Amino acid sequence: MSSLVPEDDVRPGEAVPATPGQAVPLPPPRPGRASATDASRLSAAGDGVSEADAVVMPRAGRRAWAVFLRNRTATAGLVVLVGMVLVAIIGPQVYGRSATDADIFNLAINSWPSGDHPLGTDSNGIDILARLMVGMRVSFAVALFAELLNVLLGVPIGLAAGYFGGTVDFILSRVADVLFAFPGLLLAILVVGVFGPGVGESAGGLARLALVIASLSLVGWPLMARYVRAETLSLRERDFVEAARSLGASTPRIIIAHIAPNVVGLVLTAATLDMAGVVVAEAVLSLLGLGVQPPQASIGLMVSNAIGVLNLNWTESLFPGLVLTAMVVCFSFVGDGLRDALDPRTLR
Repeated sequence: MSSLVPEDDVRPGEAVPATPGQAVPLPPPRPGRASATDASRLSAAGDGVSEADAVVMPRAGRRAWAVFLRNRTATAGLVVLVGMVLVAIIGPQVYGRSATDADIFNLAINSWPSGDHPLGTDSNGIDILARLMVGMRVSFAVALFAELLNVLLGVPIGLAAGYFGGTVDFILSRVADVLFAFPGLLLAILVVGVFGPGVGESAGGLARLALVIASLSLVGWPLMARYVRAETLSLRERDFVEAARSLGASTPRIIIAHIAPNVVGLVLTAATLDMAGVVVAEAVLSLLGLGVQPPQASIGLMVSNAIGVLNLNWTESLFPGLVLTAMVVCFSFVGDGLRDALDPRTLR
């Protein structure tokens, strides 16, 4: 059925009346002007992000969080980790007992758990619970800053090697391979063993702890770089990257705005899973006497001190071992949950 108004009688830009059920054609745009909708579409196209993607991104984040919450072990691990972090941060202030000095007015050496000392005391008469909370703080700090350095080093190197390829990829990959040739923990032991005493004497305990963090990052960033490089090799051939390149986007913009956001999920998962290994490595260094030094506290140092008194009070090594195990297991559970939640197949 035709329109009631002849097309010849309609001036450009006027709406054409239509019969019921007939679509009304949009009026032609005026020359030299663009609507706000057109401008937003052009801006989105220039950024390489469509309007549909802008709507899908927050929706994908909510869906990933929902997938993570459906994983009961990952949720439980996250809750336990948050609780342990809170205990490590505010626990020493609330508990009030010293983690480095014994109570000389109520001295109890190698005592079993009691009302005065819920987890007992060590061979120096220091409260184990107070030392354990401070040791948890050290373990979380080492894990956090070591992984931060891994990300700051590994992600840019992996992005550059994967996107540019050729000589850049060859040089960066060979540097990573050199570090891969050494067993990670043994290389960290070597670095801390050689430089640790001098750094500790000249700059104090915090500098020695910083050296531990740096040594663990030295052996950790190549793996992060390899993960990011492999993902970047795939992403640089995708259609949205080719579209951004054809629209004239610069190389830094393509890497920062289009490739880097798509490796965030991989980086989060890898960093969380690697935190478990970092916690264990720091405990091993302290156990060998290369990490935190007395009278400061760390979980590995507590286990080391408790080995000699197992026949007197085996709980001195039990509680630090349980806390260390709980931290490692919870980091592993959370990492597995993030891997499942951030899997692109779950976000479709």
